[in-house]
Amino acid sequence: MTKDTPSTNRQFTAISRRKFLGGAAALSGLALSAPLLAACGTDTKDAGSSGSSASGTPSSQAGSSSAAASAGGGGKLIGLSLNGFVEYDKQVAQGVAKALDGSGYELKILQANFSDADELSNLESLVAQGVDGLVILPNTINNVLTGLKKAEAAKIPSSLCLWAIPTVVDDYVSGVAFVDSVKGGRMIGDWVKENAKPGKVVVVQAVLGQGFSENIDTGLDESLAGSGFEVVIREQGYFDRTKGTEVVQRALQAHPDVTVVIDYAAAMGNGIASYLKQQGITNITHVTSDGDEEMKSWMGTPYLAASRYYSAAETGLIGGQVMVDLLGGKKVEFENAVTQVMMTGDNMTDVLAKTPLSYPEYADMLTGV
Repeated sequence: MTKDTPSTNRQFTAISRRKFLGGAAALSGLALSAPLLAACGTDTKDAGSSGSSASGTPSSQAGSSSAAASAGGGGKLIGLSLNGFVEYDKQVAQGVAKALDGSGYELKILQANFSDADELSNLESLVAQGVDGLVILPNTINNVLTGLKKAEAAKIPSSLCLWAIPTVVDDYVSGVAFVDSVKGGRMIGDWVKENAKPGKVVVVQAVLGQGFSENIDTGLDESLAGSGFEVVIREQGYFDRTKGTEVVQRALQAHPDVTVVIDYAAAMGNGIASYLKQQGITNITHVTSDGDEEMKSWMGTPYLAASRYYSAAETGLIGGQVMVDLLGGKKVEFENAVTQVMMTGDNMTDVLAKTPLSYPEYADMLTGV
């Protein structure tokens, strides 16, 4: 789906492109061959959140670069709003950084600790600093909508690193990394039907309100309908290792005959796998979603059988590239599909070779977030 405007307000794109073209001469004079995102000192923290700025400038100059941007834009700055700072978010940030590498844009990162109040505060802060564009990994859609409206009023375009279904925010963003989570839920269900013992199923959702968990639920339920698998517990784990594990603990107390545990994020799945090992539980088929480095160590063991894998780093790369292309005057696709595959111990090496977990060469720019 092609969408070359950030919203239904057509002057939005024109203004953004004029800003870019007006600074083209200065941009062409930058040392674009130098690494754009080097390690930098900590930047000023925003209330209720953490932040970092990274650029091709030496560490000692990073503060002055951010100050120039906050004085009213023109600093060639793209803001990244993360919903939290678990491993998934770090991978997203690395993908965005890769997209910006060589573009001449600096990256300002704020994370919200999965708090709606902090997320809105972060978005308002980035808008007030006069960033040229926003890349967002949402916490909840309705909360992000308020921030997007303020960005549009300031003529600042936005893109999303996670989008699951048409929502009220669509008229305010230019492009999205489309993770088809209904399809992902079906993929999980179909794999479970082929590889697990029918019986009771525990589902550990992430955060309701994003659209992400709800859509996996939809696809999973469609796949499991009439199959002999019954979801007996479905609760949020909030992307939190401890909370996700506690959902499983309570579920097994109530239903000791559970045969399948499905969680919607490796950040929770790692804790669940560890718990299953500690308890010596080997008769439950455990399936997670996405992935991180720790997950790799569990994959193929009796405590983690599979993952509906997609690369968080790829979603960040897509969200960042949408913004770089838009500010460069190019047309952008609104829906940009993210690769999904069922990963097991048998195919993990091949899958990760095609769609890596992360871009570790950009990890230094996360210092201070």
